Amino acid sequence: MFSSPFISDVTTQTLSQAMRGLDAQRMAHEQNIANIETPGYLAQKVDFASSLRRALDRGRLEDAEIEVGNSLLPTRLDGNNVRLDDEITGLTQTQLHQDLVTAALNSRYRLLRTSWGR
Repeated sequence: MFSSPFISDVTTQTLSQAMRGLDAQRMAHEQNIANIETPGYLAQKVDFASSLRRALDRGRLEDAEIEVGNSLLPTRLDGNNVRLDDEITGLTQTQLHQDLVTAALNSRYRLLRTSWGR
């Protein structure tokens, strides 16, 4: 089987890791919105960018972790701290970032197909 360093280069690996983190971020926003009326529910927050940056600096992308924690925002009387405006904004930003990463990956694969003459 043909193995290309282009497919497994640092840029492609970084974009793939970013997509994993963005997917976790999207799921957290969706989960938060779904639980906006659940008493005692604390909004989930996802951080992957700082871990990805550290892993990239060390040259060990496989060490990048997706960190999920609870929001420290104040709660309402029912103990819930989900803010719909924040979640919708976050979901929109995450989708825009996913679109950019997808476009970058598609561009890399399009270049690969072109270099193979297909």
